[in-house]
Amino acid sequence: MRRRLMGRLGIGAVLAAATLWGGPACAEVQKLPVPVVIVVDVQAALQQSTAAKAVRAQRDQLVQGYQADMEITRKSLKDAEADLLKQKVALSAEAWQAKARAFEQQVYEFNQRFQKSNQAVEKSFRTAMGELSQALAQVTEEVAGEMGANLVLHKMQVFLHDPRMEVTQTVIERLNRKFPSVSFPAPADDSLPVTKPQPKKK
Repeated sequence: MRRRLMGRLGIGAVLAAATLWGGPACAEVQKLPVPVVIVVDVQAALQQSTAAKAVRAQRDQLVQGYQADMEITRKSLKDAEADLLKQKVALSAEAWQAKARAFEQQVYEFNQRFQKSNQAVEKSFRTAMGELSQALAQVTEEVAGEMGANLVLHKMQVFLHDPRMEVTQTVIERLNRKFPSVSFPAPADDSLPVTKPQPKKK
């Protein structure tokens, strides 16, 4: 009789503990808001917005300018290489090797400058696009608040959705009005100067 009573008390205690533990959790779940979802194509916004197009245009312009300057230096190096090969017969092996090493250093510095210039432009581009991404987040938050949405999903993460949930065009139009442009930092090009090829001997 005592064992049966203890058994009943034990089961009752476990059930009581489970009830006390489960109660707040259930109450917490009931407090969750009903999801109101909107969908935004972030990639499209970062490609089609006015500011995004301006940022890409600035990057392309800088890259073209660097490439034009580099092409001039590249041609000079090719001429210097051809001249160096012509001197090989007239110079001693030691003298020619010294000139060859100097020329290799010029080529190395040229490649370093080319790479660093491109890296500097890309860094400025990423900075500008980062600023645009922050502006996009701000605009999206505003649109969500106005529509009473409490959940914003990236379109790439959604398999199917009601077309009425997508507000990409609204976001892009708002982004164009509030942030028609973003700053594009001047590239911090600390590359090594390219040594001019040695003048040709007459």
